[in-house]
Amino acid sequence: MLVLLIVSQLPQVLWSNVTSGGVYCSVDMGDLNGDGVGDVVSGVNFWDDEPTLWALSGSDGSVLWTSDAHNGVYSDEGMTVFPDVTGDGKNELLMATPGGYAPPGRTLRLVSGVDGALVWEWAACEIMPVYTGWGYSCAVLPDLTGDGIPEAAGGFGTSGSSNTGLLVCLNGATGDSLWTAWQPDAVESLASFIDVDGDGYGDLLAAIGGNSYATQTARLYSSSDGSLLWEANPGGDCMSVSAVDRTDTYPLAVFCTFNGRVACYQAGGALSWSYEGSGMYMEIEGGPDLNGDGIGEVALAADNGGAACLDGFDGEAIWTFPSGSNTWSVVWVDPVLLNGQETPCIAAASVNGRNVSLVDALTGELVWQLPFDERVYNVSVATLNYSSPAVIAGLQDQESTPEHAWALASSIELGVVESPGSALPTLRNPSTHGLVFTSPLEFEVTVLVFDLSGRLVMRREMGQGESVLPHDLVSGCYLVRFESTQGVERAKMTVIE
Repeated sequence: MLVLLIVSQLPQVLWSNVTSGGVYCSVDMGDLNGDGVGDVVSGVNFWDDEPTLWALSGSDGSVLWTSDAHNGVYSDEGMTVFPDVTGDGKNELLMATPGGYAPPGRTLRLVSGVDGALVWEWAACEIMPVYTGWGYSCAVLPDLTGDGIPEAAGGFGTSGSSNTGLLVCLNGATGDSLWTAWQPDAVESLASFIDVDGDGYGDLLAAIGGNSYATQTARLYSSSDGSLLWEANPGGDCMSVSAVDRTDTYPLAVFCTFNGRVACYQAGGALSWSYEGSGMYMEIEGGPDLNGDGIGEVALAADNGGAACLDGFDGEAIWTFPSGSNTWSVVWVDPVLLNGQETPCIAAASVNGRNVSLVDALTGELVWQLPFDERVYNVSVATLNYSSPAVIAGLQDQESTPEHAWALASSIELGVVESPGSALPTLRNPSTHGLVFTSPLEFEVTVLVFDLSGRLVMRREMGQGESVLPHDLVSGCYLVRFESTQGVERAKMTVIE
């Protein structure tokens, strides 16, 4: 087996944009402009200048549209992709807005992914007490009304008094209220969960906190009527919640708190494990099973403790990495091409360390770290037109950095694995007017061709036997990836025209 590695020391910056303010959330929206590449919507901190929403081409970061009609966001819990409602075949954006005492502040709203137009809004300020109702979080719920469109959940905050937070479920097609549930504190984070109460609909996890008004801050609600199914005390104000997959039984639910604690619960509410450190734990995210025990592991933004990977079975730290002061955001990036192999990784954003770190989740070793002149508030992941997922970094707007949404290639290498043998697709190399592939496999194979920067330049399907695929590639070296139900293989190719 021959492995060819082309390695750089820093990640390739694919593009950057957003000049109006600090980016507090970025969402992978899928292909909005029809060029076959996924696109991104970034939300600007509502205190900053307009426009507050930017839709960016995943190909080059150019602006698809901007909007100043939606009042921005407060955190990266406040925006998520939502399936098509308008019938244009493109995804919409669900967002919760903070600030102000009237719309567009303090609302849950659905925004067209195509042009940023408002589809519907629900104003929390119309039913909540005065000075309450910042929008903190949102999530997608199952279709409760039978119209083929999922429903929307939103979490709102308090101000100055307990029992004035609000959890709301809205009709995804119209924005009409289906149910509301008052909360002792702000609903900082939401996550869809399995059907625990047996009514045929997946339920809703809620992380409650912000003002220390409550102790039972980890909660599960029935999505069908908003009834409380269970509540627990994870050891402080909850800031983030996520589900953790497992193969043997029901998923787990993990909550992180503002005072350095993590609690993991069985689907029925029994404590499975806890983890205690120090600092402000702002984000937690369930990920893949790394050690083969059938339970996914957990990525944790451990504040001044950096990034951490916790064992989903017992909560023990598999590794910690010193990503920098005030590491407040983490995201799984899976898979990333490392040493010629597809490897799960964790990206972490350090606010005061002013960097983005990508860490090999299997070993805890640094893959790359990119410093910035500005604070890095969050990281997310997007599938663009590259061989590995892209990391989207959101920068605050306090220094001289002119652009605040940065797309970074997660892989710093292009691995080529040549495995000669009759059981694998082969190609004629060098290739001239047509790319000639031969496959002994009895099922369809997807052929992906990348240039040496990692950019996808051709995608074709091939069947068994010899296939001659037309192309418009210029002369040069390319990397080829064969994908099928049997796995993934790679090769290198020279085109001569």
